Amino acid sequence: MSVPVRLALFAALLALVFGGAALAGSAVDPDGATDGGGHGAQAIDPPASGDEVGGHGEAGEGDAHAEEAADPAAAPSLPGLAAEAHGYRLVLTGGTPAGPGEVRVAFRILGPDGAPVRTYDVAHEKRMHLVLVRRDLAIFRHVHPELADDGTWSVTADLPAPGTYRAYADFTIDGVQRTLGGDVQVPGAFAPRPLPAASAEARSDRGAEVRLHRDGDRLSFDVLRDGESVAAELEDHLGAKGHLVALRVSDLAYLHTHADDDALAFDAGFPTPGAYRVWVEFRLDGQVHTAAFTMEESS
Repeated sequence: MSVPVRLALFAALLALVFGGAALAGSAVDPDGATDGGGHGAQAIDPPASGDEVGGHGEAGEGDAHAEEAADPAAAPSLPGLAAEAHGYRLVLTGGTPAGPGEVRVAFRILGPDGAPVRTYDVAHEKRMHLVLVRRDLAIFRHVHPELADDGTWSVTADLPAPGTYRAYADFTIDGVQRTLGGDVQVPGAFAPRPLPAASAEARSDRGAEVRLHRDGDRLSFDVLRDGESVAAELEDHLGAKGHLVALRVSDLAYLHTHADDDALAFDAGFPTPGAYRVWVEFRLDGQVHTAAFTMEESS
């Protein structure tokens, strides 16, 4: 075989080898991304089903939103992480307060048509539940705004110290519960408090002794007076024996659920491992109590 022929065959063989390698590489990663900077990152915790995992209602409910949740771009993976989801948008309109104290919080919920929503379902005796939590998780408020004719919700809330407060608008429309979140800024020198250590015992803001018992996703609470349970004396609060709000410490994702009919107990599955701050609300002697706990989810 002549030298020119051998050279031509060798060049053809090289082209075949490198062409096959390029084809295989494009099949593995058509955009050439490396393992460290993967293409098309996924959400950290997509919901198992439904639109809002553990929103207002029983924890883990949300089958009414299964079709919407099938679209991963339709909403954040957990409630309260965004101001807009499924066409609804939270717009804070109250401006920046002068400082801490009695702060007016005002906002609108805009619907898919861009107009303020004026019709809401009553859920647990209210059409809107507004939860305000300072971002260091040291201050918690659960209030119920009033709706004006122009679609503006407003309420005066006691925000006693400067800082950024996460506002969770928790509402139901056409039988579907939704939670949207935004920030309220209270000016002043902010000194964050450390997260309290995990504990099964706490005092409510009115001095009641509260103990937490956990069995898997089941959380139950004992309220004690002079060391004796007062479970039989607990009164209904907003249509339930109690309310539970939990925030994931890492990003303030939101969970709000309600107690059983006859006990201060909740089904509250936490979506990912890590630290959570939990507030349980109950009514005793005509007064609403709130007790806060730090919990660690290991799996």
